[in-house]
Amino acid sequence: MEAVFVYGTLKRGERNHPLVADHLLRAVPGYVEGFALYHLPPGGERPYAYPAMVPGAGRVFGEVLFLREEALPLLDALEEEGVEYRRVRVRVETEEGAVEAWTYLYLEEPQGTPLPEGVWRGEGEAP
Repeated sequence: MEAVFVYGTLKRGERNHPLVADHLLRAVPGYVEGFALYHLPPGGERPYAYPAMVPGAGRVFGEVLFLREEALPLLDALEEEGVEYRRVRVRVETEEGAVEAWTYLYLEEPQGTPLPEGVWRGEGEAP
């Protein structure tokens, strides 16, 4: 089982969650400290809006998805691991206590709207 902190299109109810839904064992809300969140508009390879998390001052809210191990290659492909995002380990605070989880950090300088509240509300909502 792998724990993965998601903060955007992979959250339950969002566009890319069906990619991992069959591998999901459970999900727990949580947040990470020391990161900044951005809303990136559609463009390039992605015809839909999506978020970017980078190191910075702040707190980012999302979910810890507890997934079967075979889900990680699917996530790496979606996130273009090593090209657009890098998969790293982070400490996530949850109602069940702290959890070590994978997450995906954006590798470039985000060209989008900062989300200082640390919540990405979905592609259909203006930030």
